[in-house]
Amino acid sequence: MYFSTPYILIVEDEEFNREIMALRLQSYKYNLKFAVNGQQALDMVAEKKPDVILLDIMLPEIMGLQVLHTLRQKYSMVDLPIIMVTAIDEDQRIVRALELGANDYVSKPINFPILIARLQTQLSLKQLSALNAEFMATASHDLRKPIAVIQDAAASSQLKFSGNQSFDEHEILKKLDTISKSANFMNSIVDCILDSQAGGFGQIRLTKIPLQIESLISETINHHLSYASDKSINLISKVEQNTPSIEVDRSRIAQVLDNLVDNALKFCSANDTITVSTKSDGDSLSVIVSDTGPGLIDSDFDQLFVKNSELSNNPTNNESHTGLGLSICKQLIDMHNGEIGAMNNNDKGTSFWFKLPAFKLKPV
Repeated sequence: MYFSTPYILIVEDEEFNREIMALRLQSYKYNLKFAVNGQQALDMVAEKKPDVILLDIMLPEIMGLQVLHTLRQKYSMVDLPIIMVTAIDEDQRIVRALELGANDYVSKPINFPILIARLQTQLSLKQLSALNAEFMATASHDLRKPIAVIQDAAASSQLKFSGNQSFDEHEILKKLDTISKSANFMNSIVDCILDSQAGGFGQIRLTKIPLQIESLISETINHHLSYASDKSINLISKVEQNTPSIEVDRSRIAQVLDNLVDNALKFCSANDTITVSTKSDGDSLSVIVSDTGPGLIDSDFDQLFVKNSELSNNPTNNESHTGLGLSICKQLIDMHNGEIGAMNNNDKGTSFWFKLPAFKLKPV
């Protein structure tokens, strides 16, 4: 969640004070709305939750403390910051307001530089909290796939051992390799979470290295071969020879590839084909995940990279689908100064692609 124009609700019964606030705050590009009493404030919050409320303690009919108490039954201090506006000698009411969950207070006559600073503090904290929540949702989404891969590899191996079935040593080693790589992938996500918490809410730090994409494509396809086989879907790669290197965070681009291939598998049916290919022009490298599935309708394209969006198609085997995968891909590609998009194929299905700058040695 990123609010470019914060919505501030000011609850003030005196018209002169409302006019002064509107005049002094208009240069800060806030979306200001006013309520003249407590009940109107509650009704406006129910219609649309503001980003911050400036709430006068002394109001007609329903007092400001009652409004505060009512709102705190539904909204936490993070969900809805409330700054109380009090008379300068109302110490007991200030203490009570803070006990009831007010985030802060300012005294009348209002010192506007102080009010602006406290407004900005609450808006910053609210946005950092939203970033943190979004990042944790992203991380939990990306952890589900490697966990499923490990569970599948372990279960299939256990079934063979418990049933005294003959097994190929090479097959068992392959299963163990899949488990090991999936665990490493999970570990990279956990490291990303810890790094982000150490560096501030939701701040993903990239560790870029020169990378040849062929190995990453091969790993991604191997991770998904079992899933593709279960659905009778062909999963192949067509990588150009002599593709240029790219300078990227390997684990983050692995997340992008994993999401795109996983999405294609979810929405394809038996006998469909998914192809991971590359295309380069010297200055950039494109990776394309193309399928022969149902394709997209025109209205889907506006929602593809929007978090929690609902598209026209459903997973063919009722697989879980959070609506986060493509929005995660866009965020990670944007962080690499790349591009991402999709298009319907001429014959059948859809192609998702992302383009990244080619790595070039910097002159000494």
